[in-house]
Amino acid sequence: MRQLLIDYEGSAIRSALLKDGILEEIFIDHKERGSKVGHIINAVVKKILPSRFAFVDIGQEKDAFMNLPEVNDKFNETLKLKPGQVIPIQIRKDASGIKGAKASHNLQFKGRYAIVTAGYGEIGVSLKILDKSERKRLQQLAVKLTPSGFHTILRTQADGISDEIISAEVDDLLESYEQVKKAAQYALAKQTLYRPDNILYDLPNIDEIITSEDYKDQDNQGKLFDKFGVERQITKALHRNVWLPCGGFVTFDPVEACVVVDVNTGKFEGKRNYRETVRTTNLEAAKLIAWQIGLRNLSGMIIVDFIDMTDAEDQRRLLTVFGEELKKLRIPADIVGMTSLGLVQLTRRKQREPLHRLLQKTCPECNGSGLVRDRLNST
Repeated sequence: MRQLLIDYEGSAIRSALLKDGILEEIFIDHKERGSKVGHIINAVVKKILPSRFAFVDIGQEKDAFMNLPEVNDKFNETLKLKPGQVIPIQIRKDASGIKGAKASHNLQFKGRYAIVTAGYGEIGVSLKILDKSERKRLQQLAVKLTPSGFHTILRTQADGISDEIISAEVDDLLESYEQVKKAAQYALAKQTLYRPDNILYDLPNIDEIITSEDYKDQDNQGKLFDKFGVERQITKALHRNVWLPCGGFVTFDPVEACVVVDVNTGKFEGKRNYRETVRTTNLEAAKLIAWQIGLRNLSGMIIVDFIDMTDAEDQRRLLTVFGEELKKLRIPADIVGMTSLGLVQLTRRKQREPLHRLLQKTCPECNGSGLVRDRLNST
């Protein structure tokens, strides 16, 4: 059973996705520093570079940047930017570290069954829909529903949904575009024009949605996240070490350039031989690491140091299991390969900030290094 818990208490809206009571993902939308992915903002053009990039002021600490060849939408197909100009842009990727947000002038409107984007591009159907007759039906429907100057992708959730329901949603998305286009003419610079409801649209197969307001009406004995064990699971997701059922453990170390994951046998001694001990530990770790990548929202380059395996068949089995688990993530991770040192390299597309950056701050004593100077040996 998949449940979505939405907690409106405190300074942020927190949404937790659970499967059979296990926390899969946590979304935190702070009023000041929540995710801005999908938001459309009336941005001020600050700088245009010869390399065909532009920096725009969106009211954040760092300017957003966008690729100028993308500027070819229905707002103005021959748009030529100049500093000081105010244009509507959409955030594609949140700011992170020293990098500002990534933006686009091609405005995209996402529903549960369709994604409509202003501009010229592909009209198609999700590759996850495999039935040929269904793909043909949806392709023909997408072409029929898409007006000139837009392109449409029908999402995986559109599989088996009637023409009428999909058509109504596409009409709503196109109406949202018209409303944003009109609002952009009168809105102030750096004003937000549109906030999408990404969570409800991006999470498929939800069996039950429970909010803190609903919960108060039903049971006032405690907070929603405490009742379902979410707070405890969030706390564990911030730990550096996570224990495996066998007694081994996995260490997660996010650094600026990548995330380093290390697998250890820990207290597990095995029952037969060292090969079985390593195989059992690594296979348990593969499933846990995939789950934790989704829960912690880790992205970019991820390097996993499994325990060395000398048997080629064991290595193949490990990579197969690991790959299957990574594909289950809402934002899948791809295995690049295994190095000669036995390190498994992954990449995962980034949208939101990782959980540790949302819920933790840099230690003022060590500045994030995890070390402080030994005063006894200082000079």
